[in-house]
Amino acid sequence: MSSLDTTIPNGSWVLVTGATGFLASHIALQFLKRGFRVRGAVRDVNRASWLLEGPFKSYAEGGAIKLVAVPDLGADGAYDEAVKGVAAILDTAYVTNIVPDPNQVITPAVNGIRSIMNAAMKEPSVKRIVFTGSAVSASALTQDIDNGTIGRDSWNDAALEAAWAPPPYGLSHAMANYAASKVAAEKEVWKFVQENDLPFTVNVVSPAGLMGEPLTKAHIDGPANWVAHAFRGNTQVMDQRLASFLSDVKDVAAIHVGATLDPEIKNARLQSWGHSIHWNDVLAILRKIRPQKQFIDDYPDPQHLKISVDQSGSIVLLKKWSDKDGWTPLEDAVLENINNQYLVD
Repeated sequence: MSSLDTTIPNGSWVLVTGATGFLASHIALQFLKRGFRVRGAVRDVNRASWLLEGPFKSYAEGGAIKLVAVPDLGADGAYDEAVKGVAAILDTAYVTNIVPDPNQVITPAVNGIRSIMNAAMKEPSVKRIVFTGSAVSASALTQDIDNGTIGRDSWNDAALEAAWAPPPYGLSHAMANYAASKVAAEKEVWKFVQENDLPFTVNVVSPAGLMGEPLTKAHIDGPANWVAHAFRGNTQVMDQRLASFLSDVKDVAAIHVGATLDPEIKNARLQSWGHSIHWNDVLAILRKIRPQKQFIDDYPDPQHLKISVDQSGSIVLLKKWSDKDGWTPLEDAVLENINNQYLVD
């Protein structure tokens, strides 16, 4: 892997936004291990100090990772200072508000894309930008219906329609706002690409659910840790989506690395969903590796999502940039998700 041609020189600075996130922290670590330097954009530098400890400590002591505060990702000029001198940007940050008003979720998400793009346009060192999209940008991932085939031009426009339905804003808006924000943000990415003569290349990597090794306790306690919900029997969350896709966080991080460094990947929309799963698949693995623990009963009549998605581009990058022949096996990723100091029986 060390002999591969790269779009940016080894030792270059890369900016990772939302660096405290589950995926973002693994992306940062993989770049550091490859000899790159990482500038982590975070909302609060003090609360993000764990990114300078543990597996990051030796890199921090050598000056290879630095943290920079970007408290409001949607503000004008939010990233102007953060992008200075970086060769690549990996934008994983997203608006975490779970509120009914779409103006508080979708609008800042779109503004965040514009802020990143505008800052990059003014910084001649930037050669690549990789945005983290989402499977829900392309599909509602709805059970009990045929979701069809996901292609380059597949969009979950129904989420936008639901989120922007007229007020009064209620629970239905709050439920739709996250998906809608991901749809709107990615559409803004490609609109910017189409309307401007960019001096850099843009790619989008879109995962579904993530699992695997947490690097801090917040990665276990967060709402998007699907395996932790099953481990704890959190049916309030599990009941909302019985079937989906899951991938190991390190796999998706490696695809982000490839989408940044691979000269052959340009204007790619990489669906990186991983394994098609039903909760019963995860519960079966948990019972196998924790036979002493009592888990919730299986759901009756389990059905996987009826959907077809081409993930071949992601698999190619995974092989090329991490020497894996495919997705990390589901059982291995679940084991890593629960065998740590943060999740206890």
